[in-house]
Amino acid sequence: MSSFRLGLIADIQYADCDDGTDFSGMERRYFRNSLNIARRAVDCWNAEGVDAVVQLGDIIDGCNSKLKQSEKALKTVLDVLSRSPVPRYDLMGNHELYNLHRDALEKWGLRCGAAGRSYYSAHLGDFWEGIFLDPFEVALIGLSPDSPEFLEATQMMQDHNPQVLSGAKDWFAGLPHEKHRFVPYNGAISQVQLEWLKKAIESAEADSRKILIFLHVPLYEPATKAKTVVWNAEEILQVLHQHGESVVAVFAGHDHDGGYAVDEGGLHHITMNSPLTATGDCFAILECHEGWAHFKAYGRACVESNTLGRGLAYPELILAKDAVNVASPVSQSEEGSQQLQAMGFNCAEAKKALEATSGNVDEAVALLCG
Repeated sequence: MSSFRLGLIADIQYADCDDGTDFSGMERRYFRNSLNIARRAVDCWNAEGVDAVVQLGDIIDGCNSKLKQSEKALKTVLDVLSRSPVPRYDLMGNHELYNLHRDALEKWGLRCGAAGRSYYSAHLGDFWEGIFLDPFEVALIGLSPDSPEFLEATQMMQDHNPQVLSGAKDWFAGLPHEKHRFVPYNGAISQVQLEWLKKAIESAEADSRKILIFLHVPLYEPATKAKTVVWNAEEILQVLHQHGESVVAVFAGHDHDGGYAVDEGGLHHITMNSPLTATGDCFAILECHEGWAHFKAYGRACVESNTLGRGLAYPELILAKDAVNVASPVSQSEEGSQQLQAMGFNCAEAKKALEATSGNVDEAVALLCG
């Protein structure tokens, strides 16, 4: 039986503005180019015939709010993603909430939930279930200051990192490493959502489905950094590990440098790199087979953890119990593909031309130009 194929992309963070950096000045950001990468992703997904697309959050950058371009920027990216005719599953990231109130996201075209909830599940073909979580249900962003969720987030911050509430410029000064996650650009899921997660997993198991978890913020520090982890990640992982024979992998974004690790329960954690900081391609296709899945990266879509995005890349990942995955240098064919895509050819055409010319870029260009 044929596999169910998902197109994956995280942290597009598009803005119609000149290139810049993050607040530390260390991470270079290519705001307009991220849209070009999204276009190439859609071209690739269409050529490869994916069955659905998962957009892992932070679809536009927070600077759009200051530019008063939030709705325009969002429409621009959604117009690109809508060129894919298949269903699209969106996740809520912190940058969505810097731009729009969470209640307005659906109005502006994002599909971050159903039936009044910001978390949901969906069948992915005959053998898999996708569970999509909201790690900002309890947060200091996107909520009214008098809401129970905001008040709960405030108390968590008071307990773990009160200098955030006092207006300190350096949130991490003197803060123990294990508490670095307690900053405003992360959040938590509520106990209600946690109970829903348990039932969603049990429902999928009753249908003999393997399970993939998707959320914007990572759950497992070795697959990211201490500063980019869900506040109550351990509670969530405990639930997932109780169903370790069914839950196979967790996909996240948020940390633009990406990462990959397998936890003590055998669960694969994939943190996808961001097109915002990429010069070549940065997206993937996930093939969901019966009992296992195959992550195929286009460009540097997932690299070694804690390398500031400069580590070896994972050209593919086999997602199954006891599977071992090893990062490797970008292959010559991948380099050639990136060169051709930089010239304006889409990834599928580039791949076929390189295969036909045994990897010779010049001959591939001649073939493509016909």
